Amino acid sequence: MNKLSFLASLLAYTITNPKVGRQILQAKYQSWQDSRHSVFNYAEKKIQLDDIIKALFPESPYSIEDFRKGTNKLQNHVDDFFNKLKNETYPSKKKPYPLEYTLDNKSGLFLYILCKIIKPKKVVETGVAYGLSSMYILQALFENKKGTLYSIDSVFSPWQSKEMIGSAIPSHLRENWRLVFGSSSEKLKETLSSLGSLDIFFHDSLHTYKNMQFEFKTALPFVNKYGFLISDDISRNNAFHDFYSKMSLESFILPQNEESFLGILKKP
Repeated sequence: MNKLSFLASLLAYTITNPKVGRQILQAKYQSWQDSRHSVFNYAEKKIQLDDIIKALFPESPYSIEDFRKGTNKLQNHVDDFFNKLKNETYPSKKKPYPLEYTLDNKSGLFLYILCKIIKPKKVVETGVAYGLSSMYILQALFENKKGTLYSIDSVFSPWQSKEMIGSAIPSHLRENWRLVFGSSSEKLKETLSSLGSLDIFFHDSLHTYKNMQFEFKTALPFVNKYGFLISDDISRNNAFHDFYSKMSLESFILPQNEESFLGILKKP
């Protein structure tokens, strides 16, 4: 699909779906606002995965390699899934999200390790796409034989569909998964209120300052003592930095690559 066809298709969809159209325009405007501000240099605070695990769980008898073995099969599944998508056209019904909408291995491994160690009963994430972060969490819950992941996501374009949300998640992991269909602005408060509390909150939806601040502020009161608030793509803006600074929370910054970082907060 060329750029003109892409824009025409998106415009036609927003006309017939005005609610989604407003959400898209708001997201574009928020992203434009964010682009006008310089971003905190998270690279100054980056910590490698091994050191983060040691700092958070100094008494854990397990090594990173012990946990890594637990994700080998999952990584093979991920590789197979994306190999099948390589020759598909983006955007299309078969490939509704770009391949860049993936979670890096280190972040996925961290989510898996975290869930293996603290054995959460309730995990909430915003943003699913193909479901990579969901898979790492669900693999740990499956092995723990307890816990449920509640994932909030919606459809924002004509080539996306409810059926493709989390399409990479293996069938045997879906028993511990609940998809909450809708945007986080619509469904997050409602979902958290119905759950009452949670052990882990993971943001990976619309990465604008306004939306990230909304999700952090909304989720943190529901996070249990010693629970976690985690955010992907924190280097998009200053939302994560401003939030943990204002709340006086200790932060851990996991480098994903030279420009992208995962932000981790543990509730005292």
